[in-house]
Amino acid sequence: MDTESYQFRLGDFECVSISDGSHNYPLQDFFANVPKEQIEELLRQRNLPTDHITTPYTYLLVNTGEHRVLVDMGAGNLLPTTGRLVQNMKAAGIEPAEINTVIITHAHPDHIGGTLDDEGNPVFPSAHYYIWKDEWDFWFSKTAFAKAPEIFVKIARKNLEPVKDRVSLLDHESEILPGICVIAAPGHTPGHIVVSVSSGDEQLLYIGDTVLYPLHLEHPDWTPIYDILPEKAAASKRRIFDRAAAEKAWVIGQHFPPFPSLGHVIKKGEGWQWQPIEATG
Repeated sequence: MDTESYQFRLGDFECVSISDGSHNYPLQDFFANVPKEQIEELLRQRNLPTDHITTPYTYLLVNTGEHRVLVDMGAGNLLPTTGRLVQNMKAAGIEPAEINTVIITHAHPDHIGGTLDDEGNPVFPSAHYYIWKDEWDFWFSKTAFAKAPEIFVKIARKNLEPVKDRVSLLDHESEILPGICVIAAPGHTPGHIVVSVSSGDEQLLYIGDTVLYPLHLEHPDWTPIYDILPEKAAASKRRIFDRAAAEKAWVIGQHFPPFPSLGHVIKKGEGWQWQPIEATG
């Protein structure tokens, strides 16, 4: 399988799961309220490294025929292991100028770090942007510095300010384009959203960072350090994944290994279980 992009159909829509790279996280970043030894043992049982969590950075492109929609814009040059989104799009036959809609699930660096090029110009020059109003307001507020790392706030402002004239601020769940809906899922950040893509009788949920890793599905009370509003995150988690399981929707988890981060979620015990597709090529 090409590990940089993965093309699939959803009803009448052409979709591409695209990689921007990957990153290794310390265990405690992803499981802040769990003893390290417990996580290490669980990883050991699954034949995974016990000193870090490796995650892909995966984004979604949807060609509806009329619109070319990109969900989140990658991390840009945030890390040595990121910044491959545009070259991987081009390799899949998609030029950045063809993207006419960008939906931002939230404004963490790995979701909006790829907004601008090295000269400060929009990477997606033809795009109109959608973001939840509470999300925009948060990152431009004074309280952001008390709730999030200073570097996160600076990156959000640096990347979003130059495109503000092209941004629609959303304040209710709606179908923003035919077959493309936004779902409020606050908690990870104050205005975090999930994107629902529907065509024919098929549905795909791009969950952003509703949870960061499949183990968060199996253990819903395990939390990462990155959730700004943990209680709201817990409620959003239950709402989104109960829906995904009940409706048998396709799911893309932005940080879910293995790439292309595409699969299904089923109900299991108090939580859920990730069932990734076996993408072979």
